[in-house]
Amino acid sequence: MTVMRLTYFSRNRLDHAGNSPNARMTKLLATSVANNRRDDVTSALIYDQKWFAQVLEGEDMVVSRTFERLLQDRRHSDVRLVKMQPVTDRRFKFWWLASVAWSRDNAEIFRHYAEGDSFDPQLMPTDRLGDLINAVVNHAAELQGKSTQWTTRNVTNAA
Repeated sequence: MTVMRLTYFSRNRLDHAGNSPNARMTKLLATSVANNRRDDVTSALIYDQKWFAQVLEGEDMVVSRTFERLLQDRRHSDVRLVKMQPVTDRRFKFWWLASVAWSRDNAEIFRHYAEGDSFDPQLMPTDRLGDLINAVVNHAAELQGKSTQWTTRNVTNAA
């Protein structure tokens, strides 16, 4: 089976969703994991206070429907499709949703791939954004002292 990999970024609008920032993110992650598990979509999300960047992987129509839901989600704005391509294997096959926020522990990775002091996915080359997501998620797994298989696709990975 061919897997579709979709990469996008959007503006983080959790500040418009009510409740505390942690509660809003917890709710977003829980909903996403439930939906991804149901639909057999694997993914990795990186974010800071301004941006989300995510890779979704799965069956073509399911990934497209997932992306359509994101386009309607008020927690996101200015959603931009970066790349959609068929691949032979999932890059994030061990995660329903690996989720990693910008932090001092990974700031240098963000800086390296963004080629600057601030994370702005609008200014990044297409492949570089996907590489950043991969590098940040793998770094989080290493910090936890685990291999890249740091979960069995059954929990939210919020590093």
